[in-house]
Amino acid sequence: MIVLKQLKHYAKTNRTALVNREERLSYQELGARSDAFAAWLLDTFGKDCSPVVLCGDKETDFLPCIFGALKSGRAYVPIDSVVPDDRAAQIVADVQPTVIVDFTGRKLDVPAKVLAPAELEGIFSTPAEVSSENWIPDTAPAYILFTSGSTGRPKGVPITAGNLDAFCRGLLPFYREEEGVVLHQVSYSFDVSGCAVYAGISRGMPLFTVDHAMAADLQECFAALEKSELALWVSTPSFAELCVQSERFREGLLPHLRQFLFCGEVLTHTLCDTLAQRFPAARILNTYGPTEATVLVTAAKITGEMRRDSRSVPIGRPVDGVTLRLEQDGQTVTEEEQTGELLILGPTVGPGYFGRPDLTEKAFFTDPDTGLRGYRTGDLCYQKGGLYYYCGRADNQLKLNGYRIELEDVEANLQRIPNIRRAAVLPVRDADGKAQYLAAFLLLAEPDGLTPLRRAIQLKKEAAAYLPVYMIPRKLLTVDAFPLNVNGKIDKKALAAQLEGTP
Repeated sequence: MIVLKQLKHYAKTNRTALVNREERLSYQELGARSDAFAAWLLDTFGKDCSPVVLCGDKETDFLPCIFGALKSGRAYVPIDSVVPDDRAAQIVADVQPTVIVDFTGRKLDVPAKVLAPAELEGIFSTPAEVSSENWIPDTAPAYILFTSGSTGRPKGVPITAGNLDAFCRGLLPFYREEEGVVLHQVSYSFDVSGCAVYAGISRGMPLFTVDHAMAADLQECFAALEKSELALWVSTPSFAELCVQSERFREGLLPHLRQFLFCGEVLTHTLCDTLAQRFPAARILNTYGPTEATVLVTAAKITGEMRRDSRSVPIGRPVDGVTLRLEQDGQTVTEEEQTGELLILGPTVGPGYFGRPDLTEKAFFTDPDTGLRGYRTGDLCYQKGGLYYYCGRADNQLKLNGYRIELEDVEANLQRIPNIRRAAVLPVRDADGKAQYLAAFLLLAEPDGLTPLRRAIQLKKEAAAYLPVYMIPRKLLTVDAFPLNVNGKIDKKALAAQLEGTP
């Protein structure tokens, strides 16, 4: 693996690998601790290469456990500290690990060996060196991430070491070697964290940790960031939206910042414009990719021309090694600006869903012409001039009063209204699940001093310039900040819960 080879190289130095509040971990310590954990796994479990489950947030020793698992030839399965116990139990039941490293103290009734932090210290204190012959092979899963399933049961997505190498080859051209400190805010259980962990470690960069508690307290977060010397920002757009609500979030706070990298959600013109004004020396990189195809498959450096364009912010061009195809009704789309479902082909496409051959068969395929592994994303896109543009989810289409509507289309057009920074649109359904009308939650750029009724009337008038009447939400609600889920995305389930009981 590229990242393990680079870690071995940098482990000969005393460069900082991780900053976690008051704790620092050098590359030398990261190399030694991950070797010690790998040696313990090999000595304790021998040829049993069951995945290693890691439960926690951003604890300092989480990172050595990740690389220790990989060095021992085992996949790791991260479970975030905020994941409910029943969901964590479902994941553990699916994976059936022989060892769980638990930083949370959660009670899991499982037959596996459970390691507490104190026991890890004993393991780390034993010097060891693990041969690269034991490292995870290219064809084996390096990690398994569990995403939401349509049945309510989490769905496992394994990604192989070979997939991760292909991802690194596509992303690393956007990272200069030893460029500076990279933000490590995204949860380990969300694949976007790989843009910090795998790319950052491969380039010998320090990771600056922002855990859940710090992310929830912007005053504390900004105080820490001010001392961070941060050079590369990695997050979802929603976390940056939260930060820009404070006027303090500007170049003076992060004078060394040279790049924003966004992934996981739609990036808006408003956020791009705000960041360009406040951080004129920093480039903005928008990326796109599903978990099933290893983090990201496209990237675009957002220019002033793109920011001024009336169309949505592009998700970019395919990164090296990735082939994209658009299909509509089973036929390849060849015309520019014609929308179709995005298909991803190439070495970043994973093997399928963990223990679910039925789901794998529906979404994954091998292209008969090229022999490449492929994945049907369910995302609607079009391309113009080699740039791809995201139009929404095929399964986010709904019929309302006979009209077919895409929720992302409504959101994008509401965000064209001057004082709306971000919009999230939900269908309101009856007892039978049929959509009755749309509701929109709106984050305003500036307070407007209007009552909710007068604001709704005014915004509906402005929305009529961009949307037909049948697409204008009936209910318009403002929020001071959007609730975020564990992955840093807007939590639409929490917004739906807020709708209950509103008139």
